[in-house]
Amino acid sequence: MREEQLITLSQMEKPTLLFLHQAPQGITTSGRCLGVFSGSFNPPTVAHVRMCEHAQKQLGLHEILLLLAIVNVDKTQFDFSLQERAEMMLAVARERSDWSVALCSHGRFVEKAKAVAEAYPEGTEIWFIVGHDTLVRIFEPRFYLDMPMHQALENFFRLARLAVFPRGDADERAIREFLSRDEVKPFANRVAVLPNEPSLLWVSSTLVRQKLKHGESVTDLVPPSVLKFLGLPKSAANKNRNGG
Repeated sequence: MREEQLITLSQMEKPTLLFLHQAPQGITTSGRCLGVFSGSFNPPTVAHVRMCEHAQKQLGLHEILLLLAIVNVDKTQFDFSLQERAEMMLAVARERSDWSVALCSHGRFVEKAKAVAEAYPEGTEIWFIVGHDTLVRIFEPRFYLDMPMHQALENFFRLARLAVFPRGDADERAIREFLSRDEVKPFANRVAVLPNEPSLLWVSSTLVRQKLKHGESVTDLVPPSVLKFLGLPKSAANKNRNGG
């Protein structure tokens, strides 16, 4: 990822993707199903990976795209730089023949959907893989100050669907209750509620960063390919590898 590429991407008025890695066995023809996991990856966790794996299996997705927006509409500070997060995403994706990595010029889901649809063959079925917390944010009016929220959501759901996993204390019932709200109900038929492993409900990048700051093991919280990027002191790194 070169600096000039980021500058060019940041200047794009139209939502645009910059691929850092394209899956050797990715989507090349129409009529295929794509799973998009968009996050800050600060850092990538086992929850990110397993949510993608579960969605891929349950929805029959032909490719997974790990997507990182170079601007974030909800967060402004990160423990890891954009370059570091991209490298960690690449380490995860390159272990699989049907996973890709891309950067996006814009941060809102409606903009990401436009960029993804432009980058893949016409007729690709696009699924954004999200947790309950992200589902709620997608329906927050504060992200749509330049257009009516309903219009933006119509634009998004015209291009994509949502695959939602329980997260934290929000179970499948809580998700379905959210989908029954008046402002959400018109789009509920474009949302699939997927089960999650109870052990992953509370795994998050925030938890990983907290443990790192206290010198605690994160071996069970991040993919093995990510451990080497976490900037652990030698003694702490050995402690993490040994599970102690």
